[in-house]
Amino acid sequence: MKRKRYLAAAAAAMLFCTAAALAARRSDLPAPVPAAEALAAVATLRHDPQFILEVVAGHMGVTLRPDVPPPGIRPESSTPLELLQAAAERQWGFRPDVFTTTFANATNEIYLIDDARYYARHGGTPDDSLAHELVHYVQARYLRDRFSTDWSESEAVAIQTWFRNEYMAPRLAAAGVPYTGEER
Repeated sequence: MKRKRYLAAAAAAMLFCTAAALAARRSDLPAPVPAAEALAAVATLRHDPQFILEVVAGHMGVTLRPDVPPPGIRPESSTPLELLQAAAERQWGFRPDVFTTTFANATNEIYLIDDARYYARHGGTPDDSLAHELVHYVQARYLRDRFSTDWSESEAVAIQTWFRNEYMAPRLAAAGVPYTGEER
């Protein structure tokens, strides 16, 4: 029964998917969700993170190397906000008030919003949000990008959109979930 409710919630969430959370990739929940609701509200990845990394790196023309460790992934549902805040403070000099999806270069971690309601409101999926942050990982760890220009973000948005349309739209359609893949 819980699985049916979860699948129904996921299908409803995907109904509103039209784009990834591009510039406003932040959760606007005012307070933590009670444990019983949190289980039903978690949006899980549909693809293995290693697969997403390989696809992103390949699209960027980068060959992954075993001597470069992949980033850790810290989902919002199991990561204290204080951990993200500490990483953000080291990287940008401020502590966000809410959980955001971001790549923390110093700790080689990706903080990932996994709240299904977030994706229902803002569009996209956890998979394409992860693809976006993995672009930043590849930029930082393989291409030595210092993120000093807008190009880094533009490339991440472009590859996120490509990933969403190439890998998420067909998968959602096969599951019977309406999905347009249009930009918002």
